[in-house]
This record gives sequence, C-alpha cells and structure tokens, in this order.
Amino acid sequence: MNPAAPSFRAGLYTAFALIAYGLSWYYNGQLIPLLAMASIVLMIWGAAVWWPRLRAGLPWPRGFLPVFMLLWLVWFGLTLFWSGSPYSSWFYFWVLGSLPLVFLVSVLIPEPVAEQFWLWLWRGVLASAWILSGMALWQYYQWMGQGVALVNLRPYGPLLDTNSFAAWLNLLFFPTLAVYFVQDGRRRTRFLSGGADPVALFYLLTLTLLLLAFFSTNSRGGLLAWACTMPFAIWGLWRQPAARARFVLIFGLAFIALLLMGYAHGFDLIGHLAPGYISSNIATISRGLMWVATWHMFLSHPWLGTGMGSYFLNYPAYRLPDELASAGTYTHNDYLEYLAEGGLINLGFLLGFAAVLMYAMYRLLYRAGRALQVTDERRLPALGLVLGVFAITGHALGNFIFYNFPLSLLAGLFLARAWRIYGVQGETAPLLPRIGINHGFITQALLVLAVVAASWNLIADAAIFALLSDNGWLNRVITNPNQRALFLLKAADVLTLVRPLATQPHVYLANTYLTLADRETQPDVTHRRSLVKAALSQYRQSLVGIPQQSGVWNSIGTLYLAQGALLDLDKTHRDRQALLAWRKGLAINPESVSLRNKIAQLAYVDQGQFKEGVAFLSAGLQRPLFPYPRSNLQMEIALTQWRAGEKHAAELTLLQLLRDNQSYIPAVSWLQAIHRQSAHGAATPH
Repeated sequence: MNPAAPSFRAGLYTAFALIAYGLSWYYNGQLIPLLAMASIVLMIWGAAVWWPRLRAGLPWPRGFLPVFMLLWLVWFGLTLFWSGSPYSSWFYFWVLGSLPLVFLVSVLIPEPVAEQFWLWLWRGVLASAWILSGMALWQYYQWMGQGVALVNLRPYGPLLDTNSFAAWLNLLFFPTLAVYFVQDGRRRTRFLSGGADPVALFYLLTLTLLLLAFFSTNSRGGLLAWACTMPFAIWGLWRQPAARARFVLIFGLAFIALLLMGYAHGFDLIGHLAPGYISSNIATISRGLMWVATWHMFLSHPWLGTGMGSYFLNYPAYRLPDELASAGTYTHNDYLEYLAEGGLINLGFLLGFAAVLMYAMYRLLYRAGRALQVTDERRLPALGLVLGVFAITGHALGNFIFYNFPLSLLAGLFLARAWRIYGVQGETAPLLPRIGINHGFITQALLVLAVVAASWNLIADAAIFALLSDNGWLNRVITNPNQRALFLLKAADVLTLVRPLATQPHVYLANTYLTLADRETQPDVTHRRSLVKAALSQYRQSLVGIPQQSGVWNSIGTLYLAQGALLDLDKTHRDRQALLAWRKGLAINPESVSLRNKIAQLAYVDQGQFKEGVAFLSAGLQRPLFPYPRSNLQMEIALTQWRAGEKHAAELTLLQLLRDNQSYIPAVSWLQAIHRQSAHGAATPH
C-alpha cells in the first residue's frame, strides 16, 4: 500500500467526522437543513468506511459492544414502522441513532488509519472545547453587562438549554483531564519545579477554560454529574506521578472558577442542591410532575411506545394541572422518555448502554489496567473518554442529553475510541460468505441504495423547511409576490409527491386551495367545490405523517362548517363533522382555548344551552393553562354568561380574571364600560 494512502484516508475520515460534528451544533431540533447535511455527511463517511469491508466479505470486530450497537441502530430503524408519528420519528432517528451509527463507522476503520484518524479528530475536539468555552464566557459577560436577570444569566452556547450545554462541557472535560495527566506525567522534573511542558500547559489552559465555562452555566445537574464522576477520575489517575499535586491544582482551579462565575448569582449553586430548596423550587417540582405524566404516557403505550421524538406531540394530553414551568418539549429524563417513546425494549437499550460504560470503567480501572496489557499512555486517555460519556449518561437522569445531536454524535466517537483500547479482540472471518452472500457487490449496491434513499428524503425535508417554514430568504430571490406564490405552490405540489409523509406541503396546499376557493367569483360552483375537496384531502393527508396536529383538526372542522354546503352536506351533517374534528383536536391538545370555545359555541350556545356551554368552557380551567390562555378562556366564559343574561356572573368572572392577570386589558375595558353604563342599562362588551 502507498504510505500516503493511510494518511489521506485518515484525513478524509476526519474531515467527514468533524464536518458532521460542526453541522450538528445549531440543529436543536429545529433547523432541519443542518440535520440533513450532517446526516448525509455521516452516511457518506460510513459508506466510505464500509465499502472495502463489504468487498472483503464484512469481517466483523469480535466482542459484545459492536453487536450491541448494531442491534441498537437496527432497533431505532424498526421503530419508524410502528411509530404513532413516523415523520417526527424520522428526524429523531438521526439524532438518537447517531450514537450507534458513528460508533459502528469508527470501529470499522482499519487499524493503521484509525490511529491517525483519532490523532487529527482529537485536535478538532480540542478546538471545539476552546470555541465552546469562549462562546460561554462571551455570552456570560455580555449578558451581565446588559443587566440580564440572574435567573437567565446562564450561557447555553449553541444549544437551547444551559444544562445540556453543561453536559457537553463535562463530555469534553474528562478526556482532556486524563490526557493532561498523561502528558504532564512525562516530565522528569518535579511538578511545578520548572521546565513546564508546552503541550501539558496547553491542556491545563484548556481545562481552565472548560471549568470557567462549566461553572458559568450554574447547572445543578451538571455539577452533580461532575462530582459523581470525579471520584472515578481520581481512582484511575491517582497512581500517576505527582497525581496529588495535580488534583489539588485541578480542584483549586474548579474552586476559583466557581467563585468567579458564581459571583453574579450570589454563589447560590451549592445552596440550590439543598433538599429544602429542591422540594420547593418550581423547576424541580415541574420535573417531577413531568415524570409522572411521562409514566402515564408509558402506561398508555407500554409495549412499543408512542414513537421516537413524539413526546412533545403527546405531552399536552398528559400534562398535569400544576405543571406550567416547561414548554413540554422533553421530559428532562432521557430514561423515562426512552420508555415512553419506545417502550421497555427502548429503555433496555439505554440501560444496556449505561451498563457497557460501567463495564468499560471496570476494565480500565481494575488493578490499574494491568489486565489489559496496555500502557497507561493509552489506557488513561481511554478512561477519560469513558468518564466523559459516563458523566452525560448520568446527567441524562435529570435533563435531556442524548436528544442533543452533537452530544450523541460525540459520545459515539469517544466510546468507539475507548473500545479500541479496552475491548478489541480481533475480527471474525468474513460474515457474508457464511450466510451465503459470495459477491460483495450485492451488499455494496444495497448500501448505495440505502444512502441514496435516505439522502433523498433528507434533502426533501431540508427543502420543505427552507421553502415553507423559514422562507424569508426567498423574498430577496423572487421579489414579485405573485411569482413567489406560484413558485411555492408548485414546489409544495412537487414535495407532496417526493415526500408524502411530510406535513407542511399538504397544509400549505390545503390553505392555498381554500384561499382560492374564497376568491372564486364564477357563478358555477363546480370549480370551487373541487378546490374545497382538494383542500380537505390535503389536510387529511397531512395527518398521515403526524396525526397529533390539533391545528389541522381545527382547520378541518372550520372547513366543514364554512364550506360544507359545497360538499352537499346539510346543516346537521356539517355541524356534526365540524364538532367531530374539533373534539379530535381538543383530545390531542386539551389546552386549546380556541377549540374548546368553538365546540362550546356550536354544540351548546348556538342551541340555546348556555349553562351547558359555560360548564364546558369552565371545565377547561381545570386543565393546565398558562396565564394568557387562561385569561382568554375566562373572557370567553364571561362573554357566554353575558349573552345568557347572567350579567352578575359575568362580572364576577371578569373580576376573578383580573385577580389572576391584572394586565389583561380587554377585561379592564369591559368592566369600566359596565360601571360607566350601569346607570343607563346593560353594558355591551367590547
């Protein structure tokens, strides 16, 4: 083999890994084009690594972990077929599945290439540690200068959650700590006696920056994960030269970082761990309520769960009345969320992953690693990598960790490197001939087909986001509004064919068809009827990929009520279909004030059953409602009471509304009008 070939391949593989890692930073479950690009890069990297393996008949690494990771990835793929929300689960397949995927790609890199690959990848990881630390410190001091409230003075880097960002810093801290001990231990002079090693000094500066950034997040979960992982780091590194002095230095830096970054918060981080504070703090109380609701979600779908990434779609129906502190996006406990979304098997894989980490630490710590017959210069960095992944796996008990794309990806890379050191046992004979496949090109063709099919869908998803969800850029490209609308209509039509499970193109087409139907001025209603039928069909098609869309059910109900005559439905049938659609939407999102009010008006108030309408509306107050929606619902109750002639009851409802929300202007204006006109007769609400 050409000596330059391994270096070229190692550089190419490193570029793929680092590009995917960089693209994952700002995804945050929202920017679909970043997820699509990162996932496609991962697949191309995987295909480049697997291609020669398949040609050779697929020799497989011996040991439990590669098989476990393969089964985990296959399981994630299978869940797409029974998910209650397949389109949403598709995106989370790439986020959660990136951990086993990058592991399987990394461990199949040939040994001569793998060492150079890791050397260059580690340099990129160190660069990311500096970038993330700088980002945290910049956010901290900028916000402090702007007078941001202390509760919000918590950097989150490129993520949307500061606790997950703290976990990311932990993931980087422990591998850097281990490498620092190894590098600085090579010096023949006594610790701090002169002759500092420049590389060791660089690692010490990196640790200092990571500690400053970490404590700037003021994350209780991150601190607990750090504190629970440090004893294992001490155990593993204690035998190194001058380990005691180095640990004194590290803990001294941590204490200084706590003092510097905790000043603005009044050094409340330790106090926030007190049992009394935890039991009364709204953030921890809300987590407990979310966990109870998640458990109820699991009990409703105990075997296969609701589908990956479907938690936020199902949570509104399970939210408990006192839980009003979260957006309901994640349950802040990956183990419970795995259980609710994938059932017992899904949780079993995550628990198995945690057990793998415990076994890896046992292997790397037992009798100082002599059983592995590897030098400390290899064993200790591997231990640091495992400790980093161990820290975030423990942190996942109180926050959403693996649902952050860069954390899952980096955890897979770290564990793959560690396994190469502590667990590699050679390779099996080629597997494909043993199962009757004697021509590697067959599996290579299947690999290409899988990559092309997945990339096709990901590119379509990115196009849907760019054209229909965040398309402000298109205004600069196509300045004519009519041309732009026509282009988007054609694009949405094509995307419904390219990506049938996508919801946004169908909803866009349905809304456009209804708009055109409303503008139709021809006396012949045939064309208008066809537009309404097409809109209804598109709305229903949008529910295939994600059925839990209360807004779409709202639109379907409104369509039946407003356009039902064009569908040859009498009033009774129109009302029945509208109520059925709205009730389905309200079952998905019981917090919807709009749907509850529409049902109350059509089912009760329009029939003269005012008391029943008020009772139905009032039942919504028992649901968990944020202040402004609660005020809106109370306003609708007052309006219904007023129309029923119960003016005193309406006034009492308004007074209660203002006790709860003094800044609700419509209620203030109405009460003022009532008082001004009380001497002249009944007031009219505005």
